[in-house]
Amino acid sequence: MAKKIFLILALILMTVSSAEAAEENNLPFEPVGTSYVQGGNEMLALVKVKSDGRLSFMVMAEGVEAIGLVPYSRNVYDFYINKPADGIYPPLISVMVLPGQKRGELDDNLGEWKGEAHLLPFYVLFDVKDGQVVCEDKLFSASGLNPSHYHDEIKNPNHMRLLKVFATHMPQLHKDIESKGITLP
Repeated sequence: MAKKIFLILALILMTVSSAEAAEENNLPFEPVGTSYVQGGNEMLALVKVKSDGRLSFMVMAEGVEAIGLVPYSRNVYDFYINKPADGIYPPLISVMVLPGQKRGELDDNLGEWKGEAHLLPFYVLFDVKDGQVVCEDKLFSASGLNPSHYHDEIKNPNHMRLLKVFATHMPQLHKDIESKGITLP
């Protein structure tokens, strides 16, 4: 079932390249750019929500029965661009919304719940090698939405997979958006 959902969403995002096409397909969002490559089984997309124009990242991976949404910000979009003078990138910090989740899974105590949506704050340590983002194996979170410390390790393999795809696919998403000549806020 998850594979079918992924393939359908990937196909939609690949073929829907304009607001008009998104309208024809009755989607609640308009794709801006995607990291999807032919034959790939994971993807990061930037989408514009039709109802309010808000930008959001959408991340999917085959075998993961969830879709992750991360609110767009320029800091998150450019998290890997500028290497600090000390050579150590600051952690990637944001919140991933996981709609349609069921309680009783690993990481339930992290973040907050809004109905069936799990809001998971994350803290990802990474490096950049040859223009590619490389993530550490340990990913962190905490309880609440604005934690001062991220001491809890994320253990749910689906959450870990989505976060790694989110981070590692950002350079490809940049390339797609730049190739289209799109300027983001």
